[in-house]
Amino acid sequence: MTLNEVYWQGKNILTKVGIESPAFDVMCIFEFCFNLNRQQTILFRNNHADEVKTAKFFNLVSQRANGRPLQYILGYWNFMGSKFKIGEGALIPRDDTEVLVKEVLALMSKIDRPKILDLCAGPGTVSIILAKNFLKAEIVAVELSSKAINFLKENLILNNIKNVTPIELDIICDFNKFNFKDFDIIVSNPPYIPTQDLKSLQKEVQQEPKIALDGGNDGLKFYRAIAKNWVKYLKNNGYICLEVGVNQAEKVKGILESSGLKCVAVVKDINGISRAITAKKVKHVDFAE
Repeated sequence: MTLNEVYWQGKNILTKVGIESPAFDVMCIFEFCFNLNRQQTILFRNNHADEVKTAKFFNLVSQRANGRPLQYILGYWNFMGSKFKIGEGALIPRDDTEVLVKEVLALMSKIDRPKILDLCAGPGTVSIILAKNFLKAEIVAVELSSKAINFLKENLILNNIKNVTPIELDIICDFNKFNFKDFDIIVSNPPYIPTQDLKSLQKEVQQEPKIALDGGNDGLKFYRAIAKNWVKYLKNNGYICLEVGVNQAEKVKGILESSGLKCVAVVKDINGISRAITAKKVKHVDFAE
């Protein structure tokens, strides 16, 4: 069997089961198994395919056909130009989160040594991109899942990051156990899917850790917790920047305004979809004093 025949058989398998992007997925698996780039795949397409590599290829194609996420199959994923180790127990990086990261980069652009708190940090996607852009920053990444924390630590090594401190902590219950303060910004991509909607998610999304997806009955549990219990760790004039789910922006905006935060703004992506919310902690001045 030639390399070209192997590729097309794999693509046909994924197409028949309704994978959304069969050509992309099978090419990623093909390159992973045969250690070939796109140009080499074209040049050597008529070469005989190694039997061991072919067996591995069809095994992984079968896993993808059965709904295992492509990122878990490959064991890594790229986000904003950086490579991250990803596997079961870790939330998969998505392009939607670029809006959140770029907003933080803009808000912190004039601060020489920003102190950044990343809540629900997962495998460290946001923290590591920020660390690469702010080499003098002090970043604390808080995550409850021990599996996700392990991926975070591995990704810090993979990306040669020295200025991120991982903390294993439950942001809902353990906020008073936190021993840092005076952050310039709190950033978070929290779980925001309503509990009752989890069963209706795509098959591969359901294989991601529930702890990283479940936002409680209305999907807003973590936003309330952040607004109520974590604002105290901000400096005066510090910011909060949160990723939000579809149709959640106005509700989250209301939560932040009710907590006393000011300058609350919705950030949209290039398609006009609300992806993030920013707000500012402004010290109250009592003129009667």
